[in-house]
Amino acid sequence: MHFSDRDLEQYAHLLIRVGVNLQPGQSLDIRTEPIHREFALKLAEAAYDAGAKFVAIEYNDMRLQSIRVRKNTPEELEHLPSYIEDIALERKEDRWAAISLVGEEDPGLPAQLDPNKLRILQTAEYRATMPWRTSMMEMKQQWNVAALPTPAWAQKVFPDLPAAEALPRFWEEIRRIIRLDADDPLAAWQTHLSNLAAARETLQSKQVRTLHFFDPAPGPDGKPSTDLTIGLTDRPNWAGGNSGLGTDAEEESGASTAPVFLPNIPTEELFTTPHRLRVNGWTRTSRPSFPFRREVADAYFRFEDGLVVDFSAGEGQETYEQFFDVEGTRHLGEVALVDVSSPIFKSGLTFYNTLFDENAACHVAFGKAYPIGLEGGGDLSEEELVEAGVNNSDLHQDVMIGTATLDVTGHLSDGSELAIMREGRYTPAVLA
Repeated sequence: MHFSDRDLEQYAHLLIRVGVNLQPGQSLDIRTEPIHREFALKLAEAAYDAGAKFVAIEYNDMRLQSIRVRKNTPEELEHLPSYIEDIALERKEDRWAAISLVGEEDPGLPAQLDPNKLRILQTAEYRATMPWRTSMMEMKQQWNVAALPTPAWAQKVFPDLPAAEALPRFWEEIRRIIRLDADDPLAAWQTHLSNLAAARETLQSKQVRTLHFFDPAPGPDGKPSTDLTIGLTDRPNWAGGNSGLGTDAEEESGASTAPVFLPNIPTEELFTTPHRLRVNGWTRTSRPSFPFRREVADAYFRFEDGLVVDFSAGEGQETYEQFFDVEGTRHLGEVALVDVSSPIFKSGLTFYNTLFDENAACHVAFGKAYPIGLEGGGDLSEEELVEAGVNNSDLHQDVMIGTATLDVTGHLSDGSELAIMREGRYTPAVLA
């Protein structure tokens, strides 16, 4: 690999100190493909330096999963040993932090597998670990998703470069995007997070209740590619970077919450939770999406009263047919704003990876919602969340719709409008 020891040590320090903000005496789970073993060990070392009680590394081997998908029947794929659920429950109760490293050794492998079987396998895994996943989506435990490039992934992003040149070229892009190229990466991140927090405060204080996304660029049918109205809950809460995620102190009630953390590195988004029944219109994707880790390009979705009633795709439509068979996936669980000044967008690259591509463009997500997008949502029961319009599902899938021609207008609680984005950029009213 073409990564210097200094780069990897700084990166590990960033993920432990800023990403999950690991606390002394806390345990950490690191989930990764085997190809990233050496960096996972550096993360473990940084975690123990920070006072970790215990560090576990889980190797998610897609090659092994592919063997199982090919060999098992659909009924057999629904089975998981009970210890998986037990471990997830223990990690919830013991308040573990979690880091997931993305970067596939073989990005093309999922496309070779039956999407129906992938749906069954992923749904079974999500259900078995749901208590811990729910706690993390409620932001009650720290988690972070980060990436490390692989030769195959680099070749996909830079298909015109020889293999020997693609990986170092890709790493240089990632270094810049995650601010490792700064003299002081931690300080650079604090400045960036402060800027996100300022824009978040504007959206929160203006009391935005509805978002209208309009992209005049014509789709194949000649209509604007996006004309989508997304109604928020009655008590929307905006988050972005680490704003609103965790606290450095005990709550007044005495209940302990997670320390401030950063779910994604990189992160460029401001997000909130839509009302599951208040979405109308249509949108076309601007970048590939990856339900069940299978690539789907040029997708179109039309909504009526929150429900996807029509969809198509230029490539991989059968994957969404399987995805939408899972309960709750035809409703939205997230809406996020990303300015095209994002270093990821400005790179001009498609990364074929949700972590990067969702931080290059405005996006929505089908399926399970983040309760943090509703004021007080983390303290509500599942039934109370649904009553407030927060969607529930076993799955969560991001879909990118942002472009340099997209306008976003907010309709406020007092009936007035706020120009949030014009041609993909925040307006001065948002950045003020």
